[in-house]
Amino acid sequence: MENQYLRNPEDEYEIPWFLVGGGIFESIQDDTFESFNEKLWNILIALTSKNKKDEEERKQLVAHLDKVILMVKGCHYFLHHKKRLNYEEEWIDIKWYKNPYRCSKNYRPKRDKKLNHHLAHFEYPFTKLSRKEIQNFPKAFKNFFSKMDLSSWLNLLGDWKNCLLYDESLVEWMVDDAPLETYEQLLKLHEASIVAYNWAEADYPPPNKHLIIDYLLSNYVDSYRSASPYKRIEQIFYEKNYTDLREGIVSLYPLQSSENKPPNIEIDDLRYTLRWLLETGWLLLQTDYFPEDWLDPDAANFLRCPINKEELYFWRPKSLSSKEQKNLRKTLSKLYYGIDVRKNISVVDGRIIFQYERGWSAGMVEEELETRNRLLKTLDILTLVLLDLCKRRTKPEGICYPPEKTEKVEEKE
Repeated sequence: MENQYLRNPEDEYEIPWFLVGGGIFESIQDDTFESFNEKLWNILIALTSKNKKDEEERKQLVAHLDKVILMVKGCHYFLHHKKRLNYEEEWIDIKWYKNPYRCSKNYRPKRDKKLNHHLAHFEYPFTKLSRKEIQNFPKAFKNFFSKMDLSSWLNLLGDWKNCLLYDESLVEWMVDDAPLETYEQLLKLHEASIVAYNWAEADYPPPNKHLIIDYLLSNYVDSYRSASPYKRIEQIFYEKNYTDLREGIVSLYPLQSSENKPPNIEIDDLRYTLRWLLETGWLLLQTDYFPEDWLDPDAANFLRCPINKEELYFWRPKSLSSKEQKNLRKTLSKLYYGIDVRKNISVVDGRIIFQYERGWSAGMVEEELETRNRLLKTLDILTLVLLDLCKRRTKPEGICYPPEKTEKVEEKE
């Protein structure tokens, strides 16, 4: 006989909404993040002061407290049914590891803490969730119920409700000796509930989304994995190899007359690729922790190797010293130290326009030499990072090598 009180999702794609539909969504849907918290604060003030409230005010406070109680029930519902259904999901049930290329502390700018705060990638002004809780929001639910079980929480909030109904304070009722702590716990649960809603909406942001969109003002494909710096390195070498890109950089910044020749990459493609190169080198230095699948070479369907298969054994980076190769993290950190990567990208764009589209000689002053050096060394570093992924891949297939030779773009008359 079926249990008429227990319904199940029809398939795994319905599970996220099934889990947040047990009270989480209903409790937060009518409020903004700020208004929900403001009403919760008003409840705390009402419960800890002796100010008398009229019937309408008490009614509004109780109505919001009912939403808070529903949120608590909904979070417990989420945990219970996630466990009952034995449901695991790649965005939340995942391990996180330290970013191996995180910018060395000696080379971090003042704004680094703000840019790489563990809550910065959410649009909401979160302040309560820990790093581990924002990486896996069900942990916040578990931590909440580790303080007290569901029954105890409902009893406590039931006392809050009675105090509001009878217009009395917690002190007068002699309940909840730590109302501020209760309030803080509920604030954190509210933040985790919003994250859960975003997850169910398939709007769960990667840890560097704000850096791509808000800081770099760059293109963001609405995909968690697409934000991975490792995935972006692959895209740099789409339909081009290491030699193509190096020659493109050298032709843009020639040191001698023999290097002053048209690039073997289409001009628009060169602009896009060099922008992507500088952005990706900078993004690799950001974010303290990466999700496991970003670091796993077997997680990708395929990898693009930037070096011809026949040349791999003999290939060496052309712009990095042996010392620089031994500590890529430090080398990359030094390359981006003290610069605004957005301005640097703009400078490179301008040089391409002047030199190729308008046919003017852009010259080579100290700033251009530094940019040339940064581009060439960053290219070498990203190539080594991608080669390391290819080397560590255990799947027998899925590594795409470039053709042995590339055809140069014909010069326009």
